[in-house]
Amino acid sequence: MKPHRFYKPVLALLTVALLVGVNFAQRELTAERNRLKLTRVEAIESMPPAMAFTAVALGGFRGLISNALWIRLNDLQLDEKYFEMVQLSDWITKMQPHFVAVWVHQAWNLSYNISVKFPDPNDRWFWVNRGIELLRDEALKYNPNETLIYRELAWHFQHKMGANLDNAHNTYKSEWYRMMTEVLGSQGKPNWEELLNPQTDDAKHRTKLLREKYKLDPKLMREVDEKYGPLEWRLPETHAIYWASLGLKNSKPEQLITLRRVIYQSMQLAAQRGRLIFNPLTRRIDTSPNLVAIPMANEGYEQMMETALDSKDNVMNAHANFLKQAITDLYTHNREADAARWHDYLAKKYPNRYTRPGQTVTEFVLERYKELMDLGKDKVQSAIEGMFTRTFYDLAVGEDDHAQGYLRLIQQIHKEYAKRVERSERDRVDLPPLPKLRQLVLDRLIDAPAGQGWNPQLRLQLLTALNLPVPKDAPWLQAPIVATSPGTQVASGGTNRPPPFIPPVVDTNAPATNLKVGKEFLAKNKQQSDVVERPSGLQYRVLKAGTGKLPTEKDKVRVHYTGRVVDKKTLQPGGVFDSSYEKNLPAEFDVTGVIKGWIEALQLMPKGSKWQLFIPHYLAYGERGSPPGIGPNEVLIFEVELLDILSK
Repeated sequence: MKPHRFYKPVLALLTVALLVGVNFAQRELTAERNRLKLTRVEAIESMPPAMAFTAVALGGFRGLISNALWIRLNDLQLDEKYFEMVQLSDWITKMQPHFVAVWVHQAWNLSYNISVKFPDPNDRWFWVNRGIELLRDEALKYNPNETLIYRELAWHFQHKMGANLDNAHNTYKSEWYRMMTEVLGSQGKPNWEELLNPQTDDAKHRTKLLREKYKLDPKLMREVDEKYGPLEWRLPETHAIYWASLGLKNSKPEQLITLRRVIYQSMQLAAQRGRLIFNPLTRRIDTSPNLVAIPMANEGYEQMMETALDSKDNVMNAHANFLKQAITDLYTHNREADAARWHDYLAKKYPNRYTRPGQTVTEFVLERYKELMDLGKDKVQSAIEGMFTRTFYDLAVGEDDHAQGYLRLIQQIHKEYAKRVERSERDRVDLPPLPKLRQLVLDRLIDAPAGQGWNPQLRLQLLTALNLPVPKDAPWLQAPIVATSPGTQVASGGTNRPPPFIPPVVDTNAPATNLKVGKEFLAKNKQQSDVVERPSGLQYRVLKAGTGKLPTEKDKVRVHYTGRVVDKKTLQPGGVFDSSYEKNLPAEFDVTGVIKGWIEALQLMPKGSKWQLFIPHYLAYGERGSPPGIGPNEVLIFEVELLDILSK
C-alpha cells in the first residue's frame, strides 16, 4: 500500500486532534481570563445575530473584527455616508465597551467632525445631540467610574454647545433651552420638591423624562444647585457642572483634578453669561452675566489654587482675568458699590499687578477700554453707537439695570475721549454730543423699514420704556400679511421677514374698570387687622420687622421685590408683572428714583424689613399705566425686602 494513500486521513485526524487541543486550551485561557476579570462579554442587542454570534464565539478575535469595522468606518466617512456610520459606530463601541478611548473618539467624531459637514444648523444639532447621547446613555452605562467619560460629556456641554466657535451654537443653545423648558418649566429655577416627589400626572411625566431620557437625578441636581448656584438649568454650562459633579462622586481620587477644572471653568461661564433673557417677540435667547454666581465662581478658583499646586500660576492668571471681567460686569449692571468691593479684593489678592494705588473702580473699568480710545474717532463713535443699541435693547426687554450701567459707561468713555483730544484739532477729532449720538441710534432703530431691523413689537416696547409716542403711519406698522402654511405668516413678497405688527384691541373701559376695582380692593383690604393705611392712601403689611436704620431721600437702596396687579374677578393679588427674585438679581436705585408709593414706604422701612405694599394708582403710574404689564389706574401690590442701604 502506498504511503500517500494515508496522507490525507492522517492530516484530517491531526486537524481534529489540534482542534480538540485548542478547545481545551481555550477553556483554560477563558477560565483564567474570567478569574483575572479580563473578559467582559455583554449582550449586544443592536447587532445582527450573525455578527453577535461571531463576536461572542470568536472571543479574543473580537479585536480583529473591530479593526475591520474601523476600516469600514473610515471608508464610509470618506464617502460621506454619515448615517450608515452611526450603526457601525454603535457596533464598534459595544464590541469594545470598556475601551474608553473608543467612546470618546466616536462621540467626538459625531459632534465635531461630522456635524460641521452640514450647513443647516438643525442638521448639525442632530449630530451634536447624538454625540452627547452616545456618552450619556451608552458609555456611562458600561463605564460608570471612568473620569474621562464624565469629562468628555461635560466638555460637550461647556465647549461644543456653550462656546461660540461653531456657527450653529445659537441653535444648540435654543434646542437645549426648549428641551429643558419642557421638563423644568419656564421660570429658570426648577421646583425641586415637585421633581423629587411628583404628585400630578404632568409632574410624573416630566420627572420620568428627566430621569429616563436625560439621565438627570433631581436629588443631585438640587445638591449641585445649592452648592454652586442658583444656576440656570436651561443653559449648557450648568449641565457641564452637573456631569463633572457626578464624576467627582464616582471616579478615582487621583483623577479628580480634571473634573474640578471643568467645574471652576463652567462656574466662570455661569457668572459671565449664566442668566437667560428670552424675548418671545423676537424668538431670540440672549445671555447676560449671573452676578449672583460671582462669589461661588471665585470660591471655586480659591479651592483650585489650593489643590492644583502643579498649575497654580495658570489658575492664578485665570482667576485674575475672571475678577477683571466680574468687576466690569457689575459696573455695567449699575452695581458700582459691588464692583468697588471686588476691585478692592483684586487689589489685595494681586497687589500692584492689575490695579494702581488710589485707583477708583471707574478708572479701572475705563482702562479696559483704553485700547478702544487709541483707535481714533471713527472707532470710538462706532463703539458708542453699538453700546447705545445694546442699551435700547436692554430697555425694551426690561433689563433696566444693565441699560443704566451701559449708559453710565458710555458717558465715561465719551468724557475720557474728550480729555484726550482737548488739545487736538477739535473739529477733526471731536465726537458728536451724546444726545445727538443717542438720537441717531434711536432713529435708526425706530425708523428702519418693514422687514429690516427690529421686530415691530420690540420697537413698541422700546417706545413704551422711553415714554415716547408711537409714530403715526409708520411703514413697519402697515405691512400687509399673506397666508402661507397653517399657523404661519410672512410679509408679502414671499420673504422670510418677521410678521408685521397688528395693534391689539384696546379696552376703552379699562381706566374706569381699573379705578372701580382698585377702590373696592383697597376699601376691603384696609379692614384687615394687620394692614396699616397711611394718610396718603398707601397701605402696608409688615411681613418681617427689620432692626436696621431707615433710608433717607439721599440714600440708595438694594431690594428684592415682586410686583402684582389686582385680579378683577377675585379682588385678590393677581399675576406677577415684575420680580427681582425671578431674575435672581436684587435691584439697586435711589430712594427718590421710583414711584411715589415706594418713596414713601422705603423711608418707613428699617433695613432688613420685608413689607407688603398696596399702592393706589395715583401713587403708582396713574391714568397712563406702564404697558404692557400695568394698565391705567391700576392698584399695585408689592412684596418688598430691604436688603441694604448704600451710600451714594
